[in-house]
Amino acid sequence: MGAHNIYMSNELLNVLVFIAGLFMIIKGADWVTDYASRLAKKLGVSELVIGLTVVAAATSLPEMGVSIISVFSGVVSIATGTIIGSNISNIALILGLSALAYPLATGRSFLKEGLATIGFSLILASSLVGGMAWYDGAVILVLFIGYIVYIVKNSREEAKDTAKAKISASGSKWKFLGYSLFGGTVVVVGAHLMVTSTVVLAGFLGIPEMLIAIIVIAIGTSLPELVTSVTAALKHMRGISLGNILGSNIFNIAVLAIASLVNTVPVTSHLLFIDIPIMLFVSALLLVFMKTQWKLSRKEGVILIIIYMFFVMVQFVV
Repeated sequence: MGAHNIYMSNELLNVLVFIAGLFMIIKGADWVTDYASRLAKKLGVSELVIGLTVVAAATSLPEMGVSIISVFSGVVSIATGTIIGSNISNIALILGLSALAYPLATGRSFLKEGLATIGFSLILASSLVGGMAWYDGAVILVLFIGYIVYIVKNSREEAKDTAKAKISASGSKWKFLGYSLFGGTVVVVGAHLMVTSTVVLAGFLGIPEMLIAIIVIAIGTSLPELVTSVTAALKHMRGISLGNILGSNIFNIAVLAIASLVNTVPVTSHLLFIDIPIMLFVSALLLVFMKTQWKLSRKEGVILIIIYMFFVMVQFVV
């Protein structure tokens, strides 16, 4: 009886940890979207640029953590699966849910960044054929740094005629940056607590280990992007919602490039012939959806979610 009570107490503790994690990601996402928006106004750059850089970097921390740990543990294949799976869920699941929450208006600047995302995805796909060596990763990192420098510089030039935007947000830019990054950290820690407690609870409920793995890798590391993008969509901050996903996918690819500097990044036949083509397909489909009436509609959001469900199903049957 005593052992049973201890067991039930552990399950109750995991439920409380889950609730605490949920609260942290909701509150953290609130801080990220609010302060990132103020930072954009203070710097005189668009919300899209902040979403592509500050917010994307903050919400990509789980993928970075998993990749670094797997590389130094000698299990580099986990890093590959995590990044590919995360990039698919970012577009198909997260943008799908964001569009369902509130249709996202796009534009030529968003389309341009969407082209950059699929460009990096194509480079990643070609680098992974036969395994990504250190020189492949070095090329991707050089392109990544050049891309970040370009979008920040380009955005500042476009903002020269709108200097008033810098005055519209009172407060220090370092304060806004600090709160944005702190909010991102809170989201990441909350996501870790949710994933950890979910694994334990799933085991208690008898859910198959394969399904647990898919939740942890595909959705678990993408929880920060999910909450941040949906929260931003509900607040009508399309730049942060879309920019977060486009930037996060590019950041994820850069993370895999960093991993290749330590150890050659391997690829399985399943990843090469199924998962990578799905990643390229949803990236291309997003471009089409962004251009149709210059918005990501609820109907298109449903289509993206269905594709994600197909992706999960394929993991079981192929």
